[in-house]
Amino acid sequence: MDKLCRILVVNQYFTPDIASSGQLLKELCEGLSDKGHEITVVCSQPSYESSGENAPTFEEIDSIRVHRVSMKGTRGRNNLLVRALGYVRFLIFGWFLAKRLVKENKYDIVIALSNPPFVGVIGALISRNTSMPFLSIMYDIHPDIVLATGWMRLPSWVFRIWNSLTSWILSRACAVVVLGEGMRKTLIETKNVNGNLINVIPVWARPEFDGTEAPEQETRARFGISEDEFLILFAGNIGIMQPIDEVIEAAEKLKNSSDVKFLFMGGGVGIEKLSELILSKNLANVLSVPYQPFAEFQNLLLCSDVCLVTLADGMEKLSVPSRAYTFLSAGKPVIAMMHPESDVAELIQSTDSGWVVSKVSDLADLINRLKKDENQVNQKGINAGDYYSKVLRKDLSIDRFSELIGKVTKSMKMANNF
Repeated sequence: MDKLCRILVVNQYFTPDIASSGQLLKELCEGLSDKGHEITVVCSQPSYESSGENAPTFEEIDSIRVHRVSMKGTRGRNNLLVRALGYVRFLIFGWFLAKRLVKENKYDIVIALSNPPFVGVIGALISRNTSMPFLSIMYDIHPDIVLATGWMRLPSWVFRIWNSLTSWILSRACAVVVLGEGMRKTLIETKNVNGNLINVIPVWARPEFDGTEAPEQETRARFGISEDEFLILFAGNIGIMQPIDEVIEAAEKLKNSSDVKFLFMGGGVGIEKLSELILSKNLANVLSVPYQPFAEFQNLLLCSDVCLVTLADGMEKLSVPSRAYTFLSAGKPVIAMMHPESDVAELIQSTDSGWVVSKVSDLADLINRLKKDENQVNQKGINAGDYYSKVLRKDLSIDRFSELIGKVTKSMKMANNF
């Protein structure tokens, strides 16, 4: 049985914030709490969106103690300056709050995520000042992503300092969790992290499916999608790491095929460009809708024939498009448009749960074939659901987290007693 621990968790985003890292963290904390661990969370008031409403400064959510830092006028991510000020505000006030809690309570381990990029500083400082073990969960690798995408133009010396700070945070960690092998290699090669300390634990589907679900019969009709159309679903963020230009080119090649429909559901910095492309190219076979309520998202996912996941070149060792796991859980085959050596592409190929393409023409040709081959689509969907249920389920990932926490705390206790 895993050693039961008192755990301090630090991350800017936590439910009811809509940020995916905060929602995943809530589910992780729930799972660890269900196993008997005692969880305390330091986070901010909802701040992912500028319209976020205040939540209680302190509350208990399913036995999880949640302490929140006030964000005042630093909510939202659309304005880069406000976003940066929000990061700084949380780091300062989150540090003082976490420091007070550590002084008042005895914790066995501190866990920090990577959103915002420097939040691990709090975990590293607590570990340095108290000899408490620090577990770093890296869902994003910075500044590598910013540098590779060119999303933000900064002087080279800023990137050097940023990289050094990330390396220092990781040097204080007794263990590190990443989403895939590509990210693991990056930490070893660019952050000088000992490979033996790095653990690959994928995130789970949100929501998870058990194979018995069915969509509401009128779902397609609500969105103007014919029952005869072959539906390709892209769901999630549309941004610098999730390019859609080549998908739109493929849709343009298929625009005269009345039996094919592309559905984009989500948001992000690329949503405006997507709308402009649909309009300028007169693509009647492409539909774009914003994020939908959870129940409607499930309906649309279950209505789709295949799901599409993209990842920009150069991101294969820096990020894992985890939405693919939700598609697999739903028993939907996945088209991965990305480098064939990315974690998701390799998983799709090794489990025969979809297809990997890299060219516009390949995507268009593949869809033309699949709409005529229901048996192949169905079989790969079955493979997808089977693999998820056997290997990627949430309870299995939380078991691995719990085992890792027990291992780290036990090792630290033995070292302190030596």
